[in-house]
Amino acid sequence: MNMRWLFVAVMVLTAAMLPPSLRAEDNEYGTIEEEIRTPEVKRQHAAAVADAMKTVARGLKTAKYKVDTVRDGQVLMVTLQCADIFAPNCTELTPNAERLLRPLLPYIRRKDDFKVIVAVHADNTGDDLYAENITTDRSNALDDYFTEINNGADTGLIPYGIGNEEPLVSNISYVNREKNRRIEIYFIPTEQFIKNSAKKH
Repeated sequence: MNMRWLFVAVMVLTAAMLPPSLRAEDNEYGTIEEEIRTPEVKRQHAAAVADAMKTVARGLKTAKYKVDTVRDGQVLMVTLQCADIFAPNCTELTPNAERLLRPLLPYIRRKDDFKVIVAVHADNTGDDLYAENITTDRSNALDDYFTEINNGADTGLIPYGIGNEEPLVSNISYVNREKNRRIEIYFIPTEQFIKNSAKKH
């Protein structure tokens, strides 16, 4: 086997081993890390974008969401606990989910301003395949929910099932496992948002 065919074989095997949410044939997007990094903000616009995102963060915090910043303040991350949105081992939204999710729709609708990613995480209960499947199904359920309350119009939201690969804390207790079962919603500024922020600064 020559080196070219060996390289192809390795790439095929590597793709087959990836979690479903990260395989190219299953997801038209790149990895979640790649999506969070793009579009890139030029250094001269970084402060302006971070300031503009602070205003967005204040609105989300007023709505009682837990908001963190990533990428030097240029990206916002809203965190929800899976237990508040889904029943255990279930991919259907609970009756309480509507109250917690609906206030996010006005932000998600702002497609000219934000690229929105929903990443769902699991704890280490069950095997890796189960964790990958349930988080993927839950992320798709959230995508479907926001499309439905948006009168059936596509929101552009990008769903990812992360599985159990990124725990916040050790899975040694029930409380810790509950923390690890979480939903992260990222608001990433678009090129248009970056341009508008730079003009105002």
